[in-house]
Amino acid sequence: MNLPRVSVCIATYNHERYIHDCIMSVVAQAHEIPIEILVGDDSSSDKTGEIVRRLADRLPDIVRYFRHAKKMGGVLNRQFLIGQTTGEYIAHLDGDDYWLPGKIAKQISLMDEFPEIIASYTNALCIDDGGTAIGVFNNRQPSKFEIDYLLKMGNFLNNSSMVYRHDFKGEICGWLFEFVDYRIHLKLASRGKIGFLNILGVGYRVNSHTSMIVNHGERVRELYWQAINEISTDIVQSNCRLSASADFLRRICFRSVKVRSLDLLKKWWPIVSTAHHEQKMMLALWVIRGTVITAYRELVTRMAASFGGTRLRVIYWR
Repeated sequence: MNLPRVSVCIATYNHERYIHDCIMSVVAQAHEIPIEILVGDDSSSDKTGEIVRRLADRLPDIVRYFRHAKKMGGVLNRQFLIGQTTGEYIAHLDGDDYWLPGKIAKQISLMDEFPEIIASYTNALCIDDGGTAIGVFNNRQPSKFEIDYLLKMGNFLNNSSMVYRHDFKGEICGWLFEFVDYRIHLKLASRGKIGFLNILGVGYRVNSHTSMIVNHGERVRELYWQAINEISTDIVQSNCRLSASADFLRRICFRSVKVRSLDLLKKWWPIVSTAHHEQKMMLALWVIRGTVITAYRELVTRMAASFGGTRLRVIYWR
């Protein structure tokens, strides 16, 4: 039996509404690239397990199903799946998202052509919980970039589009603490170049009922801040951390406006500004500049969408 070129890790929990389409969107691309699909069911209490088991029985050469008897949590579930992979490349896909046609073949072709690219990503079509398109994940990005760019711009990478070389899997499996996807992206970028295809490769479900951002937003912010701070200043330009911190606070500002409360800003400004105590004024100016620019871009986008008769917009401007 030939080994797969790509191992696709699908972490799922109570995704009975989405998991069939998720898995089949990968199966549909298996004729282009040899693929194995590893589904980690984190002890779902709905019909997720029944659906995946039927697909695994029908497609035993492609789908491998693992059901955890006891809930592990998203991080351990993903680490478990990564540890089971056999492919030359590893791809991630959340159980409530799906791939769009041709996605994986284009990424593998890119990484085969350019060995210096350690990981690649695509843009994503953003949909609501009912499947209606509401926008694109981010604006156009460079086709190749390094860690300085990713740190300065903040996390604009869609986790369900991520593909990386198998050499890195040992390090991810060895992490003994909770982390968010931005930590993986930054670590990959510290090892080599990141490739980006400005195509819609993923159907990304915004704020689904199982979303970690929706259900554990403050914990996500804490882990995101941790990911920024563990990048050594020896490997990035001097202003990168300040720019990353300003972008983090910009996100806090928009969240504060959305929930109509300054509690988040009151909590995070002292924490972030203390990390840049000699550059507090510069930090504040960068936060204001970033907030104004993003607000302007979103306003223009919404107006253009309104005049064009569509709801589509850019979700994360960079």
